[in-house]
Amino acid sequence: MLPVLFVGACGRWFPAPVPMRSVAYAQPARPASCLVVFLPGLGDAAEDFERLGFVAEVRRRALSVDMIAANATLGYYARGTFPDRLATDVIAPARARGYQQLWLIGMSMGGLGTVYYARTHAADVTGLLALAPYLGDRELIEEIHEHGGLASWQAPPRVEALGEDNYQREIWRWLQAVTRGQERGPRLYLGYGMSDKLARSDELLADALPEDHVFVTGGAHDWKTWKRLLGEFLDDSDFARGCRAAAR
Repeated sequence: MLPVLFVGACGRWFPAPVPMRSVAYAQPARPASCLVVFLPGLGDAAEDFERLGFVAEVRRRALSVDMIAANATLGYYARGTFPDRLATDVIAPARARGYQQLWLIGMSMGGLGTVYYARTHAADVTGLLALAPYLGDRELIEEIHEHGGLASWQAPPRVEALGEDNYQREIWRWLQAVTRGQERGPRLYLGYGMSDKLARSDELLADALPEDHVFVTGGAHDWKTWKRLLGEFLDDSDFARGCRAAAR
């Protein structure tokens, strides 16, 4: 999985080209009201969202949506440049086209990326769908479980600069604050398979979210499961309702 988000000097072993590469899937007929940015998992590439059916899953619904798949590989996380590169190279140029809503969708490492980016750019993100997100090492996950869940966990003070030693606790602290309404954040949606190897950590977030913001299905940590969860989200969510109603 993803043992650390930042790997210091080892970052040179993980390419992170500037600018970050992306693949756009725009509606041919008219400008869309909503923008979806896809974030891949560890070892996946931007093109996988079309190859494995995510782009088609969105297109076959009556939604006013353009899509961009960002090639946000491990190298950007390893170097700590992920949010800045995604903002500068992918999202800012797209937002200049006047979208009314911005949604992030990612799985596994990309699920972590949706949360990580939203924490840094909370005012810009309308909502996110984290599919089986990696949310931290087992030791921290068990600590939160032992305290009775996210609602009763004793979170650390807020930190501004994320690093290898603090990013996991800070992300959980932020999730706790957002789900309590104590800090600004996007609309949070979560999906995972019941047999997913990350289900125990994802359950912690699920318990803190409204029931209709959580999608759970049979399946493991794979694209087949994630595509099924995406379909449920596209059919019944604030994204489905807002992006359909916002068509221009």
